[in-house]
Amino acid sequence: MKVYKNQKIWKVCILCYVILCLVWSLKAFVLNPVLSQVIAKDSALWYLVSDGMIKNLCWTLPAVLLIRKFDDDLYIRKQELFQFPKKWQEWKEVLPVLGFVTAYCVLSSVVSHRGFYFNSGGLTECLAYVFVGITEEFVFRGFLLNATITEENKYSAVGINAVMFLCIHFPSWIIHGDFIANFANFGFISIILLSIFFSWNMLRFRNIWIPVITHMLWDILVTLLN
Repeated sequence: MKVYKNQKIWKVCILCYVILCLVWSLKAFVLNPVLSQVIAKDSALWYLVSDGMIKNLCWTLPAVLLIRKFDDDLYIRKQELFQFPKKWQEWKEVLPVLGFVTAYCVLSSVVSHRGFYFNSGGLTECLAYVFVGITEEFVFRGFLLNATITEENKYSAVGINAVMFLCIHFPSWIIHGDFIANFANFGFISIILLSIFFSWNMLRFRNIWIPVITHMLWDILVTLLN
C-alpha cells in the first residue's frame, strides 16, 4: 500500500494536474473570448456559466470521482472528508478561524483605505466565489493534497500543493495583464500562504467543508472591502 501511494498516486496526481492546467489554459485563452461574445463579462450570468457550470464540470466533478476511486489511499477517507460539522463543539473550534479571517480582512481594508470601505460593485463578482471555494478546495485540498500527504511528508506535500495552487493562477494573471506585477510586488506570496492556510484547515478539522467556507469567506471579504 505504501509503495502504491508513493508511486502510483503521485503519478495520477501529476497527470491530473497537467490536464487541469491545459484545460484551464484553453478555457482562459480560447473559450472565454468566445463566451464573452455571447454573455456580458462580469455579469451574474457570466459567473454562473463560467465559474458555476464550466468550472464545476472541469474541477469539482473530476475531483469527486477521483476521491471516490482512490478512497482507500487518501489521508482522510471520503466518508470523513465530506462529513459536514454538525455539533456545536466542532463549530466552537471553527468560529475563531473564521473570526480571524474576517478581522484580518477588515483591518487590512481600514488601514489601506484609512477608514471603512465597501465595494458595492463587487457584489455580483462574489457570486463566483461561492463556486470558487468549492471547486478549488475539492481539487487542491480534497484530492491532490489528500492523496499525496502522509505522516512522514506533511510539510513537503503542503509545500508542493501550495506551488501547484500558485501556478494554476497564471492563466488568469496573464489574461488580466498582472502576471509580472504579482511577482514584482510579491503578491504571489499571499497565494502560497493562503494555500498553506487552507491546507491547515483541512488537516486540522479533517473535512473539506471548513477550507471551502474559509476560502469563500476570504475571497468575498477581499472583494467587498478592497
